Amino acid sequence: MKKLLIATTVAMALSAAAHAADSTALLKVQGVLTNDACTPTLSGGGTVDFGTTYVDTLSSTATNQLGKKDITLTIACSAPTTGVAWSIEDNVGSPASVGITNPGFTAGGNIDPTLMPYAQFGVGSTTGGVKIGAYAVTVDKANSTADGVAQTVIVSYPANFLGWSIFYSGSNARDYVEHDGHVYSLGTTAAIPVAFTNAVFPLRVALAVDKTSTLAITDDTPIAGQATITLYYM
Repeated sequence: MKKLLIATTVAMALSAAAHAADSTALLKVQGVLTNDACTPTLSGGGTVDFGTTYVDTLSSTATNQLGKKDITLTIACSAPTTGVAWSIEDNVGSPASVGITNPGFTAGGNIDPTLMPYAQFGVGSTTGGVKIGAYAVTVDKANSTADGVAQTVIVSYPANFLGWSIFYSGSNARDYVEHDGHVYSLGTTAAIPVAFTNAVFPLRVALAVDKTSTLAITDDTPIAGQATITLYYM
């Protein structure tokens, strides 16, 4: 009889707990305060200089591809940190509607301004208000490293909460970054972020300007692109 009473009591207690769970919810607030921090730096002080180009050497009938320059993004952390990502934002905007041919480290991946508007960055306008051209920023996927070890470049789009994926993997040869909220990091081949103290992303900047018949340049005209790289802790 004693055993039966204990069993009945336990059953009643479980029933009451289950009933209470239907009408209550538990909110937990948690987090970590830390002194760990990561800092991004760009080689060459962050300046990519294409020098002087003489207008009479440019095409008057087709987009002019002015070549590529390399720069390195380094992220240095005070301790091994997982899920550090970076994004890039175009500070100038309004690029000209020009295509950029083979801008990156891999063959192919031409940038069509209509299909890939967020892959182009602005470089300003002429004194007559004509958009000069555009540039693209690409990542060397084969040589991006975490603490000296080659890792996989991974990408996430936080606005859609899609999680991490391999950055243009497989037959997709494109390696350009976009300034529409995508963030980039390093991870495994399964797109799982890895911890690092120092991450290195070799970058390439490819510049194109419109045909001279459209630009109608009569004075020295500066090419003035600018972008901001921001770190995120995912």
